Amino acid sequence: MKALKERVEETAYFGGVDPVTWKKAVVSWAKAWTSLGIKGATGNRYLTSIAQLRPWLDPKSVHEIDAGLLKSIVAARRKLVSNATVRRDLTAISSVLGHCCDEGWIEENPAHMMDRSRFKEKLVKIILPRPDSIARAFAERSRFMDMAELSLETGMRQEEVASLEHDRVDRKRMSISLEHTKSGVREVPLTARAVTIIDRQPQFLRSPYVFWRGDGERFQNVDAQFYATIKRVAQKASRSGASFRRFRFHDLRHLFAVLYLRNRRGTIYDLQMVLGHSSVTTTERYLDHLTPEEKHWATHGVSQNAAQDERFEEGKAG
Repeated sequence: MKALKERVEETAYFGGVDPVTWKKAVVSWAKAWTSLGIKGATGNRYLTSIAQLRPWLDPKSVHEIDAGLLKSIVAARRKLVSNATVRRDLTAISSVLGHCCDEGWIEENPAHMMDRSRFKEKLVKIILPRPDSIARAFAERSRFMDMAELSLETGMRQEEVASLEHDRVDRKRMSISLEHTKSGVREVPLTARAVTIIDRQPQFLRSPYVFWRGDGERFQNVDAQFYATIKRVAQKASRSGASFRRFRFHDLRHLFAVLYLRNRRGTIYDLQMVLGHSSVTTTERYLDHLTPEEKHWATHGVSQNAAQDERFEEGKAG
């Protein structure tokens, strides 16, 4: 009798009467991670993509998700994010829809019709945001723009900032502990300014997030919201005749990296750990924005002039 009741409840929940919604499919898929062979870090990356795709998929049943809808999602996302992110989006969708096929809710996975190899990850030339443009954007004081400011101060990715919880901030050690990142667990150093940004966020008693909205939920669709904010700032600047060059949220992480090396806060290898790059080759892209002396210090940990002075003193002693 108990088993029959469970089957009846399951049928009612997953659409024996009504079509299975995307949101219910995601809940079921998330519960099945272990059996699907999805590790925690991978699943969390998929959830990040799924959160970004909610405006397109949440209103749909799984039967309504077809190649046409997926193509429209890809077209919209490519205006906001890199090819690598689009590819991860499609992989996340495919994983959920594959689970739907296993459960018998749909007959085939439409994501298999999308050739993800077309979205090759290419290194885009890094163009740093201009100080005056950043100042004008940050003048739009809001909890959302404080997220962007914290990214510039710490080098954290937008998803890492958006999901930051209060208990991850250690003011005694002046660091933030990040557990679910592309490179696993890592520590991000805090500056006094970063602490100020965090401390000026009002706490919501029932929410763990530093940056929250509504009833304490974290910000979603950060790319789209930041794009809209920057577009609004650019329009205001244009009306007043002021100069403004648009930039992306991720460009603030690029600027952090260059300033980190220019200000000699650490070497290229220190920066690699702060940013969480799996290979220092990725981090070395920022060397292109340094002077020869800055570049020498970033790679050797000592300025070229200091090394020359040291050799001169050694020569005199000899």
